[in-house]
Amino acid sequence: MSLSMSATVTARDLELELQMAAGERVAVLGPNGAGKSTLLAVLAGILRPDAGRATLGERVLYDRDSPHGVWLPPHARGIALLAQDPLLFPHLSALDNVAFGPRAAGERAAEARATARYWLDEVGAGEFADRRPAQLSGGQAQRVAIARALAAQPRLLLLDEPMAALDVGAAPLLRRVLRRVLADRAALIVTHDLLDALLLASRVIVIDHGRIVESGPTEDVIRRPRTPFTARIAGLNLVKGVATSRTHLRDAHGVEVEGSPSADLVEGEPALAVFSPTVVAVYVEPPHGSPRNTFPVTVAELEPRDAQVRVRSHDRSGSTFLADVTASSAGELDLYPGKRVSYSVKATAVTIYPS
Repeated sequence: MSLSMSATVTARDLELELQMAAGERVAVLGPNGAGKSTLLAVLAGILRPDAGRATLGERVLYDRDSPHGVWLPPHARGIALLAQDPLLFPHLSALDNVAFGPRAAGERAAEARATARYWLDEVGAGEFADRRPAQLSGGQAQRVAIARALAAQPRLLLLDEPMAALDVGAAPLLRRVLRRVLADRAALIVTHDLLDALLLASRVIVIDHGRIVESGPTEDVIRRPRTPFTARIAGLNLVKGVATSRTHLRDAHGVEVEGSPSADLVEGEPALAVFSPTVVAVYVEPPHGSPRNTFPVTVAELEPRDAQVRVRSHDRSGSTFLADVTASSAGELDLYPGKRVSYSVKATAVTIYPS
């Protein structure tokens, strides 16, 4: 069932509106402190907003704008919150942890345990039914936590970075489990991992300073980022400026960028230029020759990535630019943090679109 909500939390500088269709899975991205967890806390009933209204289907979750001040307690909302920490009851077995929700909803003990076994099997944790949380690995405990959330039959599932506390090997397994059990189920997924957004969600919203600054189909937002944060997690370079022609923009420092427009640009209107680190050439001296975009930068960090090295640099405004070079090229160029170099990109490798 659909969700419609608005919320203002003055102390946390949050003011946003959100709509979700029935069965829709939405990923929530944004920098630390942007308001992602605050959004989940308001929906879960942990935090009261100063203003706003939310409905889930026909049920009013809260209405801070009405004279009566409607506020449903967390247990009456039909919403389950899955946090980074599984928060399993340490004195109960995995089976009894999962059965807790159905029992609280009025199911008899035998029925609740049957429901729990079903959901443990669904998440591939049936073999852990008799174990206590202390006997489970991080990935196993998180599977049990997912089963417990689903056993309560929530109308909306909230996931707050469910893979953040897992090791590298456990995260891909849990991601596959979530992709399967979330099919056709309404879910709001807070994550910093681009892979989570691509595999688990059909739509992405980006929150910054308590406001939704980007929203759209996952692949569109990742392919055409409109904020530095989204560009960074997408692994792309982003230049913001004003269109000076149908193929050019100028940034705030007067740097001209030429590219291929993805839509009609209007001179004087805000525009964005995006290009991949793989198309960036690094030079010790500014290059000459075919038409290129050149960015004077200072190397900040060298990050080995298999056979390549990602060179993270900053321009004079502090904006981050990425370049992927071979390890041998990094050695030949004698790259090190603090060295001034030029990034060069052919105009044909840059896409410009309206902001």
